Amino acid sequence: MVQRSPLISAGLLLAPTICVVALRFGLPNIEELLKEDLLAQAIIHTLAVILGVIMYVKHRVVEDHEYHRSSAIKSLSSMYRLEDKGLWNRGDSALEKLEAQARRQPKGRAGLRFQKKMGGRISDLNKEGSELELDSTDSRMDVDVQVEGVSYNSDDNSTQLEEIKKPASALGASAEASAQRRLAKELARREKQSVKDEKRAKKQAMKEAKAAARAEKLSAKAAAKAEKAAAKKSKSSSSETNWDAIEDSQWKPAAPSSIAQSVISCQECGAVNNSGTAYCSSCGAFL
Repeated sequence: MVQRSPLISAGLLLAPTICVVALRFGLPNIEELLKEDLLAQAIIHTLAVILGVIMYVKHRVVEDHEYHRSSAIKSLSSMYRLEDKGLWNRGDSALEKLEAQARRQPKGRAGLRFQKKMGGRISDLNKEGSELELDSTDSRMDVDVQVEGVSYNSDDNSTQLEEIKKPASALGASAEASAQRRLAKELARREKQSVKDEKRAKKQAMKEAKAAARAEKLSAKAAAKAEKAAAKKSKSSSSETNWDAIEDSQWKPAAPSSIAQSVISCQECGAVNNSGTAYCSSCGAFL
């Protein structure tokens, strides 16, 4: 058998391990990840070693003619062992036993039936009936034969064509039947579609009714809120007006009275004099 190069075999054995080491040192992320997990390191390196061993074994085997010949011999080794144990001799003895049973003559009623059948004809074995020869005058010669619309009677030797169905009528009937089927399918489809449309319309109406009820509720709530806000606003405005009226009444100057208008003060000395007086009663100045 041809031998492979030992250097190449060693390279294949170490190649997976070298690739794993190169990946570990070439990619820092993988190295950091594997440093924290010793079990993962052991599994990866073990798989690399197993792969290298498989590659080494596959490379060392040369599948030449001698290899295939030895494989074929190994596959036939079981047959050789059976031959050595006398497999074919047992087969010959079984055939001889069957032949001896076939040559043995049966006895009793079975033997009589066997002798009768062996001395008879083949028609007796396959239940074939005897042939009858009939004359032309025999009534059993009258046979009616019908072949695809043709009626044959042996009495008068006349043939009569029977029209089963004309091609045009047959085509028309088949076309009508197919049209009926298509019409039935179309009607069924339209009925299903109408049922679906009705269901869809009912659902849409229910949705619209729910939406309208929800809108009414929202509008009622909004109106109630608006009424409450208006009442609150009117109440606050009325209270403000009351306070304003009170304040105005407190700080508003008094209305001019007839008493204040009937006196006049002097510009010189400030004495109070009657409005109808022309001169001050105190200092005599012109008022």
